[in-house]
Amino acid sequence: MQLGTTYICVEDMEKSLAFYKALLQTDPVEQNGSRWATFACGNCLSLYNKHFDEELIKTAPASHFNQAYLDDFRSDTGPKQNNQVIFNFETEDLAAEYDRLRALNIGEISDLMYVNVHMPYWYFNITDPDGNLLEITGNYAPNP
Repeated sequence: MQLGTTYICVEDMEKSLAFYKALLQTDPVEQNGSRWATFACGNCLSLYNKHFDEELIKTAPASHFNQAYLDDFRSDTGPKQNNQVIFNFETEDLAAEYDRLRALNIGEISDLMYVNVHMPYWYFNITDPDGNLLEITGNYAPNP
């Protein structure tokens, strides 16, 4: 079995269409008026267990996470990790993408977060018009 398409239910198609066009820097490959639009942007399915990080934070948070990640993980701002889908997008240059999306001002953007459980991993989140959390990751070299 293969994952075919993931649908994101939206309230305002025009607003969401503008957001995803700006985010992905492309037009939909298919569109049926204001009913649906399809973007070609990759296809992987991953599973994430929030409880693993909860235990690791109790024993060695400083060696695996930066403060922005810990603050985000501990925040109680609504549904988190294990009860929602997180869309993960990859980019070649994370710093440039962070700056680009901040300049576009198309959604709320988190600080850059760092996790090092089995490899160094940098990312940030942006929220789409319907409150969906999108994770953006890629190559990143922090300033010394």
